[in-house]
Amino acid sequence: MRPLARLRTSAALWLAPVCLAIVLLYFFNFLHQDSGYRRMLHEPKWAPSIVSRVLDTYYWFAYSVAAGLGAWEAGRLKKDGVWRLAPARSRYRVAAEALLPGALVGWLMLLLPVAMALIEMRVWPTPNSLPLLGMGLFLVCAHTVIGFTVGLWVHRVISAPLLAAAVLYLVGWSASDGERLWPQHLSGQYTGGLMFGELIPFTSLWPHLFLAGSLATACALAWVRLRARAARIALRCASAATAVVVMAACVVHVHSWGAVSPLSYRNAPMECAGNHPRACVPRAAHADLPAIRDEVTRTVTALRSAGLNVPMPDTVNDSLAAGRSAPRSAERVWWLPLSEGTRRGSERLRLQIALRFVRFPCRKSDAVNSRSAALYAATAADADRLYLRWQKTEMQSMYTNPDEVLAVMKRRVARARALPRDKQASWYRHELVKACENAGKDGAS
Repeated sequence: MRPLARLRTSAALWLAPVCLAIVLLYFFNFLHQDSGYRRMLHEPKWAPSIVSRVLDTYYWFAYSVAAGLGAWEAGRLKKDGVWRLAPARSRYRVAAEALLPGALVGWLMLLLPVAMALIEMRVWPTPNSLPLLGMGLFLVCAHTVIGFTVGLWVHRVISAPLLAAAVLYLVGWSASDGERLWPQHLSGQYTGGLMFGELIPFTSLWPHLFLAGSLATACALAWVRLRARAARIALRCASAATAVVVMAACVVHVHSWGAVSPLSYRNAPMECAGNHPRACVPRAAHADLPAIRDEVTRTVTALRSAGLNVPMPDTVNDSLAAGRSAPRSAERVWWLPLSEGTRRGSERLRLQIALRFVRFPCRKSDAVNSRSAALYAATAADADRLYLRWQKTEMQSMYTNPDEVLAVMKRRVARARALPRDKQASWYRHELVKACENAGKDGAS
């Protein structure tokens, strides 16, 4: 049969418009209401994180359609008596030609939203953004094969809708079950998402591929027609046993994982400028590195002049590049949200640096003295306005009169800033001690 004639007889041709319409509906309505996706529109772009965010919405739907179409096409071949005809072609070739349109529909359901998101974000796809997409395309084929095998044994009117619903439920359940985390690392529904600079290594990818791949391979081997009945039984038993062993190995491999599978961090290309401090930000941030370095230098100098023990760092790294694994800053190597701070205003970056070095000689401090010391550091860094706005919001739930508490803090800091420079430093150190002494007390003394 010619390709066009084969396509016209396939159920995929009639189902494709409905499926693609749903894909577009999800993209323009539900995906654009997702806070994570909307945030990506205004942040530095990382192609792997865009692809992972979009595919998380469509995996389950594409697998479900592929399995249902596979079962339907198997039933159609049975009804037409294709398997009873003379074997002019291989059974696998006949099956592949029948399943190709359904697999293409599943592929389009993954490729179309990814392409639309990358175009909207104005980002080119990169090689490291393809593994999750490749996993989805492979699992579409695997579910098509599994559905075809089920359709050979169960009537298509029953097997196609029930199998599609079962795949839809099982894949969706694996992503939403909060008690059992390991199923989501096997179902082909990668729900962890990727943050900026993160990649998924093969150790996290192969359980998805091997679980569905081993089951699809066992199903495909069930089509083999050997003359000897004993040989057919032996082949099917061996393939089924192998699939069970592989699936058990996958379960054992992922059983101890948490909500997020192992990831590779800090993969984004970086740009650096200057020396002592050396400022480094991701290339995709398009940040003004000299301006960032100058802002850090001026802030550290101002804090040291105000009596804070702030060392000049050797390197200041943008925490955006570390994804969710930003290490704790050391004395000479800092990790700060440089690109975010400059994107939202340099005052935010100055406040981050100032608050990082407000350290109390105790674990528990009071509310007013501790905030007065923090306000003193923020004022020295010229970030007091942002700090006061933040604290006013924070204290709404703590005090019935937050404006009065803020007024007390501002008066204390104003008196301290009027002192000679050496006495300002003494006041600040004394304020840290008082914050510990007044812990648990109401107000400041």
